[in-house]
Amino acid sequence: MDKSDLDHPLPTENGSPATQGEQFINLEAKSRLKTTVTISLEAGASLDLIVRQVDADGKPVSLQRKSFTNAIEPHAVLEPEPPIQAEPTTPNLIEEQAPARKPTWQGWLIGLALLVYLVTRFIGLDSYPIYFFTDEAVQTVLAADMVRDGFKNYQGELLPTYLVNGGQYNLSTSVYAQVLPWLMFGKSIWVTRGTSVVISLLAALAIGLMLKNNLKSRYAFAGILILCITPAWFLHSRTAFEVVMAVSFYAEFLYCYLQYRQEKPKYLFAAVGFGALAFYSYSPAQLVMAVTAVLLLLTDLRYHLKNWKTVLIALGITLLLAIPYVRFIILHPEENLRHLQILDSYWIQAVPLSEKLGIYFKEYLKMLNPLYWFIPNQVDLERHIMKGYGHLLLWSLPLYVLGFGVMLRKIAKPEYRLFLIATLATPAGAAMAGIAVTRSLFMVIPVVMLTAVGLDQLMQWIEKIKIPRKILIGVIFVGLTICSGFMLRDALVNGPLWYDNYGLSGQQYGAKQVFGEIKAMLKENPKQEIFISPSWANGTDVLARFFFDDPLPFVMGSIDAYLFELKEINPDKIFILIPEELDKVQASGKFKTIDVFRTLDYPNGVPGFYFTHLQYVDNAEAIFAEEETARMTLLESEVTDPNERVLKVSYPNLDMGEVSNVFDGDGSSLIRTLDTNPLLMQIKPVEVFELNQISIRIGGTASTVTIRLIAADGSAEQELVKQMPESNDLRDVVYSFEKPVTVEQIEIEILNPHDSDRAHVHLWEVSLN
Repeated sequence: MDKSDLDHPLPTENGSPATQGEQFINLEAKSRLKTTVTISLEAGASLDLIVRQVDADGKPVSLQRKSFTNAIEPHAVLEPEPPIQAEPTTPNLIEEQAPARKPTWQGWLIGLALLVYLVTRFIGLDSYPIYFFTDEAVQTVLAADMVRDGFKNYQGELLPTYLVNGGQYNLSTSVYAQVLPWLMFGKSIWVTRGTSVVISLLAALAIGLMLKNNLKSRYAFAGILILCITPAWFLHSRTAFEVVMAVSFYAEFLYCYLQYRQEKPKYLFAAVGFGALAFYSYSPAQLVMAVTAVLLLLTDLRYHLKNWKTVLIALGITLLLAIPYVRFIILHPEENLRHLQILDSYWIQAVPLSEKLGIYFKEYLKMLNPLYWFIPNQVDLERHIMKGYGHLLLWSLPLYVLGFGVMLRKIAKPEYRLFLIATLATPAGAAMAGIAVTRSLFMVIPVVMLTAVGLDQLMQWIEKIKIPRKILIGVIFVGLTICSGFMLRDALVNGPLWYDNYGLSGQQYGAKQVFGEIKAMLKENPKQEIFISPSWANGTDVLARFFFDDPLPFVMGSIDAYLFELKEINPDKIFILIPEELDKVQASGKFKTIDVFRTLDYPNGVPGFYFTHLQYVDNAEAIFAEEETARMTLLESEVTDPNERVLKVSYPNLDMGEVSNVFDGDGSSLIRTLDTNPLLMQIKPVEVFELNQISIRIGGTASTVTIRLIAADGSAEQELVKQMPESNDLRDVVYSFEKPVTVEQIEIEILNPHDSDRAHVHLWEVSLN
């Protein structure tokens, strides 16, 4: 409050009220925060009023003193009035009125910033990212299946804590969040992604409120707009990946905790609720929440003890919210270990604990490295990167550094210390498996907050050179909004052309497009036979169930089924093939008719799907019989491994790579069987040697890996078997022996149990140590 804020009429200073004869006078003053203070003076009373104005840091800015007197004699005019029993009046009574709150300019700006956020998420939501990934589709598919089955999972558990995706229990909150939207609107990319966008609004709101209510920033809206143009968040907040919800709930947890920490105890209950939602939403969030909670407990211990009753109630709520997780652990005691196995985490490898801790902190520090966040990198999969952008905008780095400095200078204040704690906690979960932007996306929240703090500090300095705050606010709002618009346009117009690998190892483009074509064909002819390749994306069976109800009105499978076994083909049957499969069909020599009557192009204009009619050659039966005889015969070759040992290797026919790829020490080179499942490989060293460990690198397909060892001393053959569940990553299957084995022959068998005996089997590397 300052001198210009005082509203009249007021009594004259050191004098009488403007209207004579009043027994009480009211003094009203309004601050810029719209707080009204009414002071009532009895007749004959006086008041000295001191007004002290401070800045955001609590430093005095101005000090004013005013004196007021109500000079009327007590009851000088009103004595003739009949006696009325009135309530006793306390002299010099000061009452604080709380009128209905009206939106402040800060509130309006935050509201407009949230609107910008929503607009830049929803425009073209089904067009960028250009893929619709199986990890998005599965959220709605599982929600629909769960409702169909009476809110039970496939294992019959009522209201399951986690549901299976990709062979592991890793989905929870995100599936439940899709139930109501699916019931209301059905399955569509807009609904599935839109649900995630609406929930992600919590992250934007939390950032705005933390800046406004906790840090007292005059530019709170800017934090929301900075989040809008943070590339890692821009991309992922337009998907239905469960990490988006987890990060959003984590942001709300931080806001509610700050409210609790600033003398609003009941907010701790909300913090516990949002923390639990984050915990259940995404597996890396479990460790992020645990580390955050421990650090907050230790750093704010005195405050917690002061509010011990509130903390005890919050602890009780925490225990209640932990019941679903305890139930899950009881029902699936091996699942956490299995999850690490699927990720091929170093925590389950046979290495010393000190080495594991060293790897952990090495990965942890990678995700604290500003170069990883602000400089465009090739570490992450290209479908998680906006080409030419870092995960965070490079030009925002100076503001982040400035904000980090402000945080360190005010580290004693909990509202600043919290963001150092969040910065240290957010990589904790990702470091368990390895660096990846999805696993470490939580880092976006403290970085955006500190960037906004840096911007606020910069604006405070600029204000001192007499540039009006309104102008600065306008420039920042308009500037960041324009940046959001340009980023949206860049993503929608140029994003489809940023990368040209649209297949399985790249963008996995085509779900919306190819299934849309199939819908159109079936609408025209419901009895049309259609065969489509699944090899262009992960989990195409899930994608198919997202776009079509059960049973599927088409068949999904590899064209290899027709290349390696004679099958009846209806002349009108449509085969939808990817380029690699069309090449195989043309090179096989088994088809006299290969009629490509339509293509579905990738965004760069190159055909990505071929709609074809096929017919075998007349002597196809004889060709297949001859191939079957050759298929069962192993080829032989001699290779040299990285230890300069000469090995004689027998192996099946290959359609990808040379057998030497398996022994070259390069984990990225591979072989693939032409049509043999299982892959059988016999290894005979020219000179026998001692073997301590065998490591076999395989892909993500569920596999049974068997090794058989024939020792040189004639002892009994050893057979070791490992079952490997489905995964999205390459895995090393490691066999370690208690005592060295001098081997004469090693036999390796890799079976993909979910595929037919005419399927491909991939093998990346065999290391004999």
